[in-house]
Amino acid sequence: MQISRATEYALLGLGYLAKKNGVAASAAEIGENEKLSVYFLRNVFQKLRDAKLITTKTGEGYLLAKKPQQISLKDIVEAVEGPMNIHACLQKKNTKCVRSGGCKILKTWGGIQEKFLAELQKVRLTDLI
Repeated sequence: MQISRATEYALLGLGYLAKKNGVAASAAEIGENEKLSVYFLRNVFQKLRDAKLITTKTGEGYLLAKKPQQISLKDIVEAVEGPMNIHACLQKKNTKCVRSGGCKILKTWGGIQEKFLAELQKVRLTDLI
């Protein structure tokens, strides 16, 4: 598992919007100020919009849909990357493993994943700006 460049763009873009304190910003403005590809940023922002982390204001640009302290790092990562699983065994639709019923390795991965997700949940957008 590796966090992608898309998540980096999401964090930088959301951080920029958080600093604007409710004032909309265009993708071009964010891209210029954060030195990000506007085309790629728009694609990332579509995912954030689908996850209801941002909204758009016609003719003005993007806004946070929630207060920055209400947005967790977990919210952001999962909006961009999808559900976080540190191992394929932990995917809800994984039907390939024949040992999943009593597998001790699965329990270990599950415990690690729970701790990882809990840590992501603790970090707020306000902690990152």
